[in-house]
Amino acid sequence: MPLQAPFLPLALSSLWLRRKNAEGKRVVDGTASDEYAHMKETENQNGKPKPAVHLFEYEDGPWPCSVSIVPHLHDVAEAVADYIARISEESIKARGYFSIVLSGGSLVKALSALVKEPHASKLNWSKWFVFWADERMVPISHADSNYNDAKHEFLSKVPIPDDNLVTIDDWDVCSAAANGYEARLKEMVKRKILHTTNVNHHKFPRFDLVLLGIGPDGHVASLFPNSLQLAETKKWVVPITKSPKPPSRRISLSLPCINGAAHVAIVVVGSSKAEVLQRVFERPALPGALPAQLVRPRHGELAWFVDKQAAGRLSIEHYNDPKKFPFLDWSSLKEAKESTGNQI
Repeated sequence: MPLQAPFLPLALSSLWLRRKNAEGKRVVDGTASDEYAHMKETENQNGKPKPAVHLFEYEDGPWPCSVSIVPHLHDVAEAVADYIARISEESIKARGYFSIVLSGGSLVKALSALVKEPHASKLNWSKWFVFWADERMVPISHADSNYNDAKHEFLSKVPIPDDNLVTIDDWDVCSAAANGYEARLKEMVKRKILHTTNVNHHKFPRFDLVLLGIGPDGHVASLFPNSLQLAETKKWVVPITKSPKPPSRRISLSLPCINGAAHVAIVVVGSSKAEVLQRVFERPALPGALPAQLVRPRHGELAWFVDKQAAGRLSIEHYNDPKKFPFLDWSSLKEAKESTGNQI
């Protein structure tokens, strides 16, 4: 069993940034990007303008998560497969279905162990319902489609019914595609395939498991740094028309939709992700600068699966030093063992 270690709190060492809005919720002063269109000036009691504030709400205490560090990609794939299999079995036993959310990029390669024994013949594939954390605005047969990538690497090798693959229907207009996909999710709620949960006083679907990767800039799904979509509090699915990474037009689950899941797993592999993983774990950022730091399931569990190369720049041996990491409480952390991999 992995020991529970608190996830890095966001902007903990920047106490001067904090104040509360009229409702008593924490907000953050400052301007990180002109794209924060809904930042606004308010007036104090003397009629003088106050600084503009971000409407990102964030938790400023330790956030529990588990971190599994293993030597190689195939070890990550096996650890992720075991994790998925356990949650699948528990979910089907409890509700009769298993809802899993996939994203694009290298993540689907981490699913390779699921198509092999012992999992291939033991999993109840007919009870799986597959959703997507984000999708590019291209036909699902296109090489850039996240669905197409998942089909090639994983879905074509397991007997999940086609009707259980919940894809986008429209790839012409971003807003229409986002609204259409949200409508499909709400239909799944009506069919009781999905249940709902409250995130910041709004209802969102409670997926059994959301699987995410992380980009070199810290983005997750298609939620990019300093983007307007990160501040969404009500919509389940958001349109993206100017993605900094091609294709520029996409749709994505919103941040609270991701944070409504029962389990969220973030898979990070390769030396190209070492720098961003160090930033996410060790450097408090202004809210929105590192979207991965905002992934915090409100009523669920967060797990990281990392290979040795991606973890190469982490300062694990110093995490118990309050002088070097005053914003951490790593009392349960144990140093990773290079020879065997480790869970912290």
